[in-house]
Amino acid sequence: MIPAPTDQLTRFVRERLAKLGLSQTEMCRRAGISRQTLHALSSATGKLPALQTVIAVAGALRVHPIRLLQIICDEQIAATPAVRLTSQPNDMSAFVCDGDVPDGTLVLPGQRFCKVWTLQNVGAVAWTDRWLQCQDEELVVYSNAGEVLRLAQNLTPITRCVPVPHTRPGETVEISVDFEAPSAPGAVMSYWKMTDADGNLSFPAARGLWVKVQVTSLGAAEHPARP
Repeated sequence: MIPAPTDQLTRFVRERLAKLGLSQTEMCRRAGISRQTLHALSSATGKLPALQTVIAVAGALRVHPIRLLQIICDEQIAATPAVRLTSQPNDMSAFVCDGDVPDGTLVLPGQRFCKVWTLQNVGAVAWTDRWLQCQDEELVVYSNAGEVLRLAQNLTPITRCVPVPHTRPGETVEISVDFEAPSAPGAVMSYWKMTDADGNLSFPAARGLWVKVQVTSLGAAEHPARP
């Protein structure tokens, strides 16, 4: 499931329509949807848009479906408070800073790099036997023949689960994950959340952590991430 869209998606659709010289009516005709469906997609109504609708609208706007999905996910993350309580009283976490791979860093196709996040235990519960786990799900659709069609390549973590060092209340901790960039250029992301030893989310309502980089061609990469 994908989160509900927000005003950023509305602005993006309007800008693309203006750039293409299309009206909403013509875009809806090309996408095979009604104007009511487009309004529901571009409104923060809390109703989740169908993946097929996102793909159809992306085709009419001449953008990759992952572009619309990234806007939806980015806005959902931005709207979520950074600190939330867990089922354990006074168990809380706060994001402190990124390492040297900030959002938008240029990387080469197939390049390996290390992402570092710094967190602080701002609660009263020590973090023991905690893990940071990848939450990515591959976006696929199926052809009429039943063939699996992948919408886009994504970042590949070298491991999908890394241990969180024992962290007492008030302490900060650095957590690093190694990634390999896909071979195709484009913006790619990966989402991570903390779990306990049994795999249960420690902060289920928190926005979690993410890495977002721009895979670019060899000639365009002036400041690639450090390997």
